[in-house]
Amino acid sequence: MFCIFAGDMERLDRIIEGALKLFLKQGVKATNMDDVAKHLGMSKKTLYQYVDNKTDLVEQCFRHYQSAIIAMIENIQEKNENAIDELFEIDEQVCRMLKNRPPMLINDVKNHYPSVWTILDEIKKKHIFNCVTQNMKNGKDQALYREDVDINIIAKLMMNTVDALVDDEIFPLTEYDFKKLLKENRVYHIRGIATQKGINYLEEKLKNE
Repeated sequence: MFCIFAGDMERLDRIIEGALKLFLKQGVKATNMDDVAKHLGMSKKTLYQYVDNKTDLVEQCFRHYQSAIIAMIENIQEKNENAIDELFEIDEQVCRMLKNRPPMLINDVKNHYPSVWTILDEIKKKHIFNCVTQNMKNGKDQALYREDVDINIIAKLMMNTVDALVDDEIFPLTEYDFKKLLKENRVYHIRGIATQKGINYLEEKLKNE
């Protein structure tokens, strides 16, 4: 990439945010660099002063998107005291951020930009593992989760579950409601690891929704 000075960072941020909006609206494969330049009101020549090619742009956009999701989850974890409430709030916010994505968005990135997908997948899995691990520890301390549950195994299982939930070939958004997918997965997960106290809390929470 060309050298970008401090004064250009604002424009780069605008490029990333603008291109990301297009990718999230019409998909990665269907959006070309002409579309991005037109959307941003700049020439392709100017656009290429900030990114090497479309792969570079896709990577920067989805790193930005992933960072926003991670920051949102970390904010929820910092303010929640109850482990079960934390999981439900994370689902609600993730659903808000992902529900309007194009049906084939994830598979577009995975199939057409495998190098980008590999980078994003590693970051995602590391964060999910840390998120589930911390939530499990908190839940055990609160007597909401069973002491005999193996945190390491559950965290790894959850990483693979998340992969399935966002895989458009397994759960195409044309057939499944994303919010319902998240809720069913969350209830399934909590019931599998909860103490009786945790199950009672979950049942009351579901009753009051």
